[in-house]
Amino acid sequence: MTDLHWTEVDHVTTIWVDAPAPLRVGLLFRTGRVDETLAFAGQTHLIEHMALSAMGDITHEHNGFVGGVVTSFSTVGQPEEVSSFLAGICEALTSLPSERLEGEKQILAAEDAARRYDFRSNLLTWRYGAAGYGLIGLPELGFRRATLEQLHEYSAARFTSENAVLWLSGPPPADLRLRLPHGMKQPIPPLTPIRKAFPSWVLDDACGGVAVSATVPRKYVSSIFRVIASRRLYKRLRTTQAVSYAPAVFYDPLDANTAHLVLYADSHKDHRAELVKVFGEVFDELGEVDETDVETARDEILKHRSGVLAPPPTDRAVMDAQLAAMEWILGAEFEPQEVREAQLSAVTPGDVSAFAGDIRETPIFALPSNVALQSCFGKRAPFSSVPIVKGRDAISIDAPIQRERLVYGPDGVSVLFPDGLHFTVRYAELEAALYFDDGAVHLIGSDATTMTVEPTLWRGGQRVCRKIRERVPTHLLVERRSRPAGVIPKPRTTALQRFRARLSKA
Repeated sequence: MTDLHWTEVDHVTTIWVDAPAPLRVGLLFRTGRVDETLAFAGQTHLIEHMALSAMGDITHEHNGFVGGVVTSFSTVGQPEEVSSFLAGICEALTSLPSERLEGEKQILAAEDAARRYDFRSNLLTWRYGAAGYGLIGLPELGFRRATLEQLHEYSAARFTSENAVLWLSGPPPADLRLRLPHGMKQPIPPLTPIRKAFPSWVLDDACGGVAVSATVPRKYVSSIFRVIASRRLYKRLRTTQAVSYAPAVFYDPLDANTAHLVLYADSHKDHRAELVKVFGEVFDELGEVDETDVETARDEILKHRSGVLAPPPTDRAVMDAQLAAMEWILGAEFEPQEVREAQLSAVTPGDVSAFAGDIRETPIFALPSNVALQSCFGKRAPFSSVPIVKGRDAISIDAPIQRERLVYGPDGVSVLFPDGLHFTVRYAELEAALYFDDGAVHLIGSDATTMTVEPTLWRGGQRVCRKIRERVPTHLLVERRSRPAGVIPKPRTTALQRFRARLSKA
């Protein structure tokens, strides 16, 4: 049993346990990517970088990160080193080092350029659009234009004593001071999906296989379910069919009551069709669970938590302190290990089947191209969740071979395809815009619809782009970018091909 001690240090909620030296600590703030807007996304990350840069050369271990709902600063060292580090972070957050602003912007730009595709984040964007948790799957567009004044204002509202929690692996040092402005604990933004129809699927060749995500209630049965689902994916896809190397199940809490669950399987491109077929079969059978399934999964979990594979008691105590701090961030009540194990022991096959039913309420599948669809996948999710705009038409340069149409008017822009699908961004729901020196306009709507209007691809394209730019609110213009001539798209057909196509239709 872990003895958690709860106290306060300078109005900061503080949690500590008795564990051997060195002292490990984490200062967490309830602010992260979900609290930003797309046009200013990245300002929290920039603040975190600037605060750490103000610490100078530190010889002991330290780190910082920005997650969906949390920003964290951590360190390991002697009590006096920990006190000095935390005091320095708090001072930097209240007085960001102006001389580091442009340098840290360059570092974030390099980080952004190296950012890898993340299918789990992309699924959150398909679910929540360009706000809240959906921002995690979109680039941090706003840090480049952030001013020191804006950062100070944001930091003063978010990095406050009442919006922070501190965990330690030992009692707080006597000289520890956390001098932060007063404020309030920030609520987590509501989880408002832009998709209303489930199940649905999206095309995603970048994920390297197939995935499905769902929002589920945070219950102890989820631990049992995840082990059972992992075993089944591995047995069917890795062992029996040999079409996937590393099938996996991911579970990320979103708030006190809801989590994002993802089932995934990778594969070689030549085996994608077979992979998707078997993956769909496994998904359909997730609710078929017996007592042996539950007992085997429970034994595996307990073996890692308190059995032969469990970490030493002092490490478990520190992990509990970290968990308690994160539950505070999420607005959930921390439950000690004996309560968690008792809840696991009470899980029945019926509970697991019911949880599998919860998953079938909100699934979004990420599918590769050219695979057979199954009934569990539902219908394809629309590119845009807003109606098509009315206005003037622009015809594709490639017409009549390519039959897309662009419609632009006072309310927004739509690109219409012959199969009935469309991209639409309305100015009233515009989240961010980028301009290019060659005239192109890049628009991102609140539902995360992303559209680049290229003057080279539409008749009268420069005039069309100019009309669109005139409608974009200035505060949503993120930046103007230049790009090499070689990356500017060109028509896909030749003038001769278009001429022959027109003759054939005459």
